Amino acid sequence: MRVLVAEDGLMMRRILVDALVRWEYEVTEVEDGAQAWEAFVDEPFRMVLTDWVMPESDGLELIRRIRSAKLPFYVYIILLTSKSEKEDLVVGMEAGADDFLVKPVDHNELRVRLREGERIVRLEQELAEQNRQLRETQAALVQSERLASLGQMAAGMAHEINNPIALVANNLAVLKRDVASALEILDLYRSIHNDLAKSHPELAQKAEELTEQCDYDWIRDESPALFNRSVAGLKRVRDIVQNLRSFARLDEAQLDFLDLNQAMTAVAQVLQHEIQSHEIDLKLEPGDVPDVVCEPGKIQQVLHHLLLNAIQASPPGGKVILRTSRCDGGVAIDIEDNGSGISSSDLAHIFEPFFTTRAVGSGQGLGLAVSYGIVRDHGGSIEVSSVEGRGSTFRVQLPMRPLERQTLGGSHEG
Repeated sequence: MRVLVAEDGLMMRRILVDALVRWEYEVTEVEDGAQAWEAFVDEPFRMVLTDWVMPESDGLELIRRIRSAKLPFYVYIILLTSKSEKEDLVVGMEAGADDFLVKPVDHNELRVRLREGERIVRLEQELAEQNRQLRETQAALVQSERLASLGQMAAGMAHEINNPIALVANNLAVLKRDVASALEILDLYRSIHNDLAKSHPELAQKAEELTEQCDYDWIRDESPALFNRSVAGLKRVRDIVQNLRSFARLDEAQLDFLDLNQAMTAVAQVLQHEIQSHEIDLKLEPGDVPDVVCEPGKIQQVLHHLLLNAIQASPPGGKVILRTSRCDGGVAIDIEDNGSGISSSDLAHIFEPFFTTRAVGSGQGLGLAVSYGIVRDHGGSIEVSSVEGRGSTFRVQLPMRPLERQTLGGSHEG
């Protein structure tokens, strides 16, 4: 346990430091409150032992500064003073001191107070760790519900859309064939238009008027292209539905091989609307990477969230790069944007559950925390480098886990 000792009296400071070192504490000693605050800012301490009256800045000012700092942990502070009146005790405690020792300090009393402070600090650490695990579990449960909802939606869409798509595609194929035949017949009738005009001028005139009204020449010339574009449009809808099914992995086992390049393409397709609405220049750079053994749905959820984050962080017309490559022992996925970047103060917290820099109501701060947990559970890592105002790069590294290939059964090429 590291302890910061702030005492302006050399003799008293030496006595305190010697005692603390003997009791196996790691000690940093300073002469006044200003030095103590500088030392604390450089590397915060969990326990502080401070004199009340000191030059530059006294003990109460030091305590108030520590308490006003937004620290992710609790600091146990013992105030040392020759003042012994009840009013002094109240003032010290109201400033934020946890304990109060009157000088000259009795070593046995100091040791007991330090042990009590150490016990409180360790209890706070345990509580913080339990709270972190609880928040991660809660975030994972919320995200699992989202994944389940997405799977149900994808299944419903695939069922509801595929059937009418198949019907329309078949009808288009029949229409394309029959319209082509009908146009051949009409061309044949047009070839005898002059003969018809001699024998039945009124009928020929009516046929000519109808030909002009329906713009027959345009229909004859453009109808093949119209049918081809319609068929291509239906194929695109089918591909979108298939990519959505692939993204949700509706028909696959929990543990399977995943082609990260195909997953990258599928996720980009699912987010096509976001990409177009934000006018993002998305560049896919698939590398020569092997398939990895993983839980495909969860890994694709990680890719989905990281790509969506990059899109939303980028300005209109911004550029996002999604690439795969080999790395030591596995495969790496990089998601790079030239967006707003992340401040250094936020970088330390972005993977914490429910932490978000967005406006209230626009995000719950679950995506990165759950993504971090998913990658960690796969034995991989997720890292971020960012420069505020210039963009961010998230890197996901996944191991091959070759031993598990034998448990999947069958052969696999790729």
